[in-house]
Amino acid sequence: MASSLCVGCAAYLDSRFPWAVAIAALAGLVRGVSGFGAALMFIPLCGILYGPKVAVLALWVIDAAATAPFLPPHLRRATWGEVGPLLVGSTALLPLGVWVLAHTDPTPLRWGVSGMVLASTLALASGWRYQSVPTKAVSLAVGGVAGFTNGSVGIGGPPLVLFWLGGRSGSALVRSNIFSYFAITTMITLALYAWHGIFTLPIIILGLALLLPYAAALTLGDRLFRRVTDSGFRRLALWLCAAAGLMGLPIWS
Repeated sequence: MASSLCVGCAAYLDSRFPWAVAIAALAGLVRGVSGFGAALMFIPLCGILYGPKVAVLALWVIDAAATAPFLPPHLRRATWGEVGPLLVGSTALLPLGVWVLAHTDPTPLRWGVSGMVLASTLALASGWRYQSVPTKAVSLAVGGVAGFTNGSVGIGGPPLVLFWLGGRSGSALVRSNIFSYFAITTMITLALYAWHGIFTLPIIILGLALLLPYAAALTLGDRLFRRVTDSGFRRLALWLCAAAGLMGLPIWS
């Protein structure tokens, strides 16, 4: 057991690790302020250090542990009538996304996801909003897209955020909905990753080693959110979604 731990530490806790600490802190800060965006910061940058698959898996370990203390108030405030259908759709297609991550090259999918995110962001930035309450079918479809892209390329936040920004909810409610949604999908995703056997001891060790800087920055971001206005939150969210679309393009690989 001790030798396995040493091998795990040596695999990733090398000269790259200080850079990974800085990246984890940046990702935690963004997640704390906006409720999402950790994958946007962590996966492309840590992917350069360790490869995209390691980055995706390590982030799930980090985020699941770090966000747990923040969840109770968000779970109480969330609009479950909106979150529920999204979760159903996401759960239905999340296993397919995880299968894609485990068994195929996700490069073509990244082109499609990035294009969709950029087009939707431009539409919302132009002032477009949907005028009627989304039907259950629309919510299920959006959840399905988010679940699939979350499991396959680690970018599940932007489709959901863009969906909620297209409505009339305030920033605090949108953020609580995001936290609540990811609280449940994170547990499902971790179970699916474990089922497919794509977690390894070195990846778990890397995630746990990065937990402290991520959690500290998450706490700071949560406090900074209290000073953000609704319009400021909307601008921040749109910029993050645009950045997610740009950074998700395979040209950076």
